[in-house]
Amino acid sequence: MDCETLEALIENHEPVNLIDIRPRKEFREMHIPGARSRPFATLASPTGFVRYRRTDEQVYVVSDDQVRASLATGILRASGYVNAKVVEGGMKGWIAQGLPIRRKRVSLPSHNLLSAIAVLFAIAGIVFTLVKVFILAGLLIFSGAAALWFRASLSARTTQPETRTLTRESVSGQWRGINGIAPAHAC
Repeated sequence: MDCETLEALIENHEPVNLIDIRPRKEFREMHIPGARSRPFATLASPTGFVRYRRTDEQVYVVSDDQVRASLATGILRASGYVNAKVVEGGMKGWIAQGLPIRRKRVSLPSHNLLSAIAVLFAIAGIVFTLVKVFILAGLLIFSGAAALWFRASLSARTTQPETRTLTRESVSGQWRGINGIAPAHAC
């Protein structure tokens, strides 16, 4: 069967039994829509594809290697699928003709994604810790400066210098000051 005929069957939503015998990794990267993966190694094993009754159901085999596709068709016919056919050109022919394919979505593997998320959380934690430390240090510096200013303003209020007037009130040797009369000292 040629690629264009198979594509017409797929577009018309005809029931198509399409088997891709390439390795699973290649199948996951890209495949024909509606195909199912049955690697040649599992198909060739003794329990790979056993069918006990013959069927006239159409089975199409796609691969990059025409020799393996022919061998797989022989295995399927021996297993009971009498209408097994090779898709001419295989995946290379399908892609060369620009026919639709399903590609693997590009994404990070889950373990890499989890590692990236863990690193981001670690960096965010470090940043928040540093910000918290800087804010705490700023608060401590501000509160220390405020305490020093408050202490200085309190000490300025309580220790006012005593001023004395230079007027002599009596002959008894006393001076009059703000706090009252104090004895005169000889200088």
